[in-house]
Amino acid sequence: MSAHEKSKSSFDLLMNRAADVFQALSHPLRLSICVELSTAEQSVSQLCDSLRQPQHSISQHLALLRKQNVVNARKQSRQVFYQISDPQVQKVLNCIKSEIMAVEPNGTAAPSPAASDLPQTVVAGEAGRFSTVFRPSLDQWQRHDKG
Repeated sequence: MSAHEKSKSSFDLLMNRAADVFQALSHPLRLSICVELSTAEQSVSQLCDSLRQPQHSISQHLALLRKQNVVNARKQSRQVFYQISDPQVQKVLNCIKSEIMAVEPNGTAAPSPAASDLPQTVVAGEAGRFSTVFRPSLDQWQRHDKG
């Protein structure tokens, strides 16, 4: 297998993992559970209290999140504590939390900061990562539009 084929299969694996994670987060309650867990490890009863949901519902969604390796569990006595298990998922949740925090009390979203307001290392780092993923597709789309 060539180096290109290895990197392609690694990329495919990464994209498949990302799709699985986003599918796991696609339910509003599962996303809420993960946002809660992104701050600190919590027990099922703590999640039930903070999210105002019955235990069976929280447990069912946690089981799916565990199956997708988004969260892991730690048993202590009779309680089970959950936490986010994947650092990449934690980064996604941090982005979501920052958007939630940007919502004003009246329910309208505050304007997102302009790219010029962000530290340049953040902009350059994120742009570099995204451009390596999307640049080939963008070039292909542009050629397709001209054709």
